[in-house]
Amino acid sequence: MGQACGKNHIHERAESIHYEKKIIRSVKAEIRSKYSKTQSIKQVCGRKEYLTLLMQPELYQELQTKLASEQDISKESIQIVLNIFIYCNFKGEKIKNCFNLLNTNNDYKEDLKLIGIYRESSLKCHKNDSCLLCLSENIECYSLRCSHKFCKDCWDQMIEIQLSNFIPIVKCLEYQCFERLPHLYLEQNSSYKEILVKRMLDNDRNFTWCPGFSCQNIYKLEQFSQKQKCHCGLKFCPSCKTENHYPITCHIFNEITQFKEANQSWISLDISACPNCKRYIQKIQGCMQISCVCGNDFCVKCSLPWSPDHGQDFYNCPFAAHNKNPSQIMNQMCQNESAISRIIFELEYYQRLLNQQNHNDYTHILRRGLNNLIKFKKFEKIVLYYTYYLNEKFGDNGFDHSYEKYSQELKYYYRILLNQLSSVLEEVQKAEKNEMIEFNIFQNLVFQMDLNLYTQKQCLKKQIIENQQEKQQNIH
Repeated sequence: MGQACGKNHIHERAESIHYEKKIIRSVKAEIRSKYSKTQSIKQVCGRKEYLTLLMQPELYQELQTKLASEQDISKESIQIVLNIFIYCNFKGEKIKNCFNLLNTNNDYKEDLKLIGIYRESSLKCHKNDSCLLCLSENIECYSLRCSHKFCKDCWDQMIEIQLSNFIPIVKCLEYQCFERLPHLYLEQNSSYKEILVKRMLDNDRNFTWCPGFSCQNIYKLEQFSQKQKCHCGLKFCPSCKTENHYPITCHIFNEITQFKEANQSWISLDISACPNCKRYIQKIQGCMQISCVCGNDFCVKCSLPWSPDHGQDFYNCPFAAHNKNPSQIMNQMCQNESAISRIIFELEYYQRLLNQQNHNDYTHILRRGLNNLIKFKKFEKIVLYYTYYLNEKFGDNGFDHSYEKYSQELKYYYRILLNQLSSVLEEVQKAEKNEMIEFNIFQNLVFQMDLNLYTQKQCLKKQIIENQQEKQQNIH
């Protein structure tokens, strides 16, 4: 009888999973067909893997391949090719322009010769000679094509100084001499090769890396795609080298990031803009009253004109909720972003604890719920960024309602999940004092919430893509 019941339970469980997958596939198909008239989400972000994982030894090989390829095209020596790569900071467009100018402009070529870039390098050994720097005599010395002779210790000290400052160039030790140590000699130093690789990775768009904490995976981009998944499991943008921000374009995401960083500097430096003349004023000490050179007196906390109401308390502003640089919109966005990040961190902690528990149907549903909720919360942060961007740049609050609706659904999901987790994990405190939900009801509830939030997520993605296109057209 026990075996029969067990078989029936397994059969019912298999049917349930099959049914869930069937429903999700149908919803995905419906969403695709509904938006088939516009550019599809897959076409925008690219679902295929266009990354090649590179191991540490392969990174320097990639650099050598790039140098050899350019050498074949330009017919220049490997030393001159590398000098130009370093001079152009490994930026592909600048390198291309530099070689074009070398072929068409003799004056440009002569200028590069003067500063040691368009020059061959060679190292010559001198037995029993004198060092021009430390003045040691009867010692082995080395010189470049300039014939300035220095001992090995002096050369080694200069190499160490340059490489410790992450500079892959070692010039002649003679004052204002632009001859350089040859690449083949410096290549014997592992730090030199690491610096060249780092320069290449930082500036060559064909390479990217995972921004995940403690992840050191580096990739070569076969074809650009805004969203990629690292082998560690993190989805990231290979261009921005940050966690995935799709469907927000890289340009808009960088705008938001720069504005956040700028305003954080304003906060830390306690800078305000005069509401009358827009001059920037930094408060060093004293009370909240600021007297601008234009004659305007205003409050440093709220930027409102100074009034008798403020005069009652010179250190606590009763109108601090009013706009001030940074704007109240930015302050609210930062608060919401911090709250979302805190919840994601909390959920990931519960996820790790749950993985240590015994595996059964109940913990399986909890794991799936946690995993999906983390994904939904990460997307909530993306929607928050775009909502802020529309409000701050265009005064457009059209996305506020959609964001609030999605956010409220997630709060409900979070409360339900925490109440159920409290029965399995001692570390979890109930979000509410409600009674526990029965397993079957909880299972169906999680499935319905996942389905509902997934549909909302896809709809919001499409709206953001279309809205960005519309704003772009209006700008042009």
